Amino acid sequence: MELINIGSDGSNFFKILPNDWQDIIVPVWGNYKMDANIYVFKNDMEITVGGIVFNGAPPNRTDFEIEEGQKYVELGFKYIGFLFVDPKYRSKSLGSKWLSALKEQFPDQSYWLTIEEVGLRSFYEKNGFKCVSESKVTNNQEWMFTYMPEDGEQ
Repeated sequence: MELINIGSDGSNFFKILPNDWQDIIVPVWGNYKMDANIYVFKNDMEITVGGIVFNGAPPNRTDFEIEEGQKYVELGFKYIGFLFVDPKYRSKSLGSKWLSALKEQFPDQSYWLTIEEVGLRSFYEKNGFKCVSESKVTNNQEWMFTYMPEDGEQ
């Protein structure tokens, strides 16, 4: 599969996202699109999986992301956000293939991201990311992960 950079035109990608994700990214995309790229896989003309790679900080950061993530922004890590597989194409390892293709295309780049669902932890760990921080807020738990190519699978 070929990783396609659709740049900052998010309209087709945003359509596959859940409505609550669209509510977060669509209203602020104009402020972020110059500092981010959307990478996707397509099946013919339809987007099957995609995500946004932010050169700086992502939108609507939580206090945890601000406190813990700023050091990664300053170190030149890129933020992976809104990684999503269209439900019609699930169970084909497309999320893992997307991450692998991104790492292959940019072999010297480090990344950071946060998750809010503990079930995603094993997905990112099996894809070479390491959990580096956990929020202390028990009613809105978050985990921060990093990937550094020089550490391989960390």
